[in-house]
Amino acid sequence: MSALPRWIASTLAVCSGLLLPLAFAPTHWWIAAIVAPALLYALLQSASPRQALWLGWLFGLGYFGIGVHWVYFSLHLFGAAIVPLAAALTLAFVLVMTVFPALCCWLWSRWRLPDSAVINAVLFAALWALSELLRGKILDGFPWILLGYSQTSGPMGDLAPVMGVYGIGFLVVLLAALLVVLVMADWRQRAVSAVTMVAIAAAAALSSGLSFSSPVGEPLVVRMVQGNIPQEMKFSPERLRNAITRYTSMTKQPGWQDVNLVVWPETAIPTYFQRVESGMRPFIQSMDERGIDVLSGGFQRSGDDVYNAVRQLGGDRALYEKRHLVPFGEYMPLRFILDFAAKFIDIPMSDLSAGSGPHVPLRLQGTAIGVSICYEDVYGEEMRALLPDSEMLVNVSNDAWFGDSAAPHQHEQKARMRAREFARPLIRVTNTGVSSAIDYKGNIQGRIQHDVQGILDVQVQPRTGMTPYARTGNWPVFIVSLLICLWVWRGRRGVHRQASPVLPSRPERPLS
Repeated sequence: MSALPRWIASTLAVCSGLLLPLAFAPTHWWIAAIVAPALLYALLQSASPRQALWLGWLFGLGYFGIGVHWVYFSLHLFGAAIVPLAAALTLAFVLVMTVFPALCCWLWSRWRLPDSAVINAVLFAALWALSELLRGKILDGFPWILLGYSQTSGPMGDLAPVMGVYGIGFLVVLLAALLVVLVMADWRQRAVSAVTMVAIAAAAALSSGLSFSSPVGEPLVVRMVQGNIPQEMKFSPERLRNAITRYTSMTKQPGWQDVNLVVWPETAIPTYFQRVESGMRPFIQSMDERGIDVLSGGFQRSGDDVYNAVRQLGGDRALYEKRHLVPFGEYMPLRFILDFAAKFIDIPMSDLSAGSGPHVPLRLQGTAIGVSICYEDVYGEEMRALLPDSEMLVNVSNDAWFGDSAAPHQHEQKARMRAREFARPLIRVTNTGVSSAIDYKGNIQGRIQHDVQGILDVQVQPRTGMTPYARTGNWPVFIVSLLICLWVWRGRRGVHRQASPVLPSRPERPLS
């Protein structure tokens, strides 16, 4: 396989995939997001399409085997699935994810052009971007650990409001491939590669000075409350009263009179809102008297439908019902195939309905607040619906499902990317952490660490304005990547036609 023995190339492909998750939180080794794809791209240079498919699959096995291993914790530790079943479902999920890098490598090997190293590098970046876009859409989408997230704290992160996480991913892969061109191509291709890399670096540097939003209104003082209630106890009926007592008492810790808005996490009230209204009336009245709004996660029942929701406990009882549900946690994907497995998984409230209608911000304290629940902040394209009206963003989550893994930190990283893409401050409050206040540049203003009970008061300045990404979404990177692939594919067909041997024409029969 390629210029290396098969076993060495295979080992390097797996190792490069294993390296890539280190580019994301909590390690934040953003350089790994360039080194890992560069190593894979170098291995592809002499590979046949079949070999490229194998190398891409091995890369994906390492990449997703480490990157989404937390699915096992959700199924086994908190879903009560037996070890073999949880492991089998996690493995099946990882194997589905490996299809995307494998397909990317296979198509690149089939379509690459001879003696066109820079064009081939651009083609690889375009195919990678399209594979990530496809992964974010197919079967309801799973845009976790997209390559662009590695740059949330990296030098390319300043491009987020211009092109979003998928556009950043395109440029990261392009830089990785151009590094290989610098090492392996002729001097002309190296020169073009170097100039292109400098141009990308210059664009990122120039973007750092751009601002696409401006302050509006008065700052709000927001109290974030992280109860740190263990997941295995959260949905126990006898624990409901203790959970509400904990959140109300933490809310009224010293300084509460100076707060404008209190945010509790997803399912802080682990039952229907209607069931606890009477018992919570004294607390709600005390908040209303002070003009303090309280947002809490819980469950909203409407007929036979149950929604994961966020509700304003007092005031006008403003409500948001979650639209994008979590596979395995809130619904069973591929139910016609996996329905047998659902019998062995016990995740409370795991057959929820999805909210519908326009996704509009809630107006609290005179500020338009765009609300999302848990997994929804992973979908930047969907959160665009909250712009330009939203002046700040709030995400509530229950990351206890992830266990003591890297996933809670990776989830925070995605929220930071959303803040940068939309140039809005974002408050994210979770049950067990990480809870964080994020400014419009994606910087952490304050944080409650994982597995800690605590509160955090932070001043948030609402902002208005539209970033280029908020206006266009992922369409530019999709269209550009698709056009690149079509252009190279057409060029490849032209090369094949020119290389085809010309058969001699049949000699004419002499006239008789």
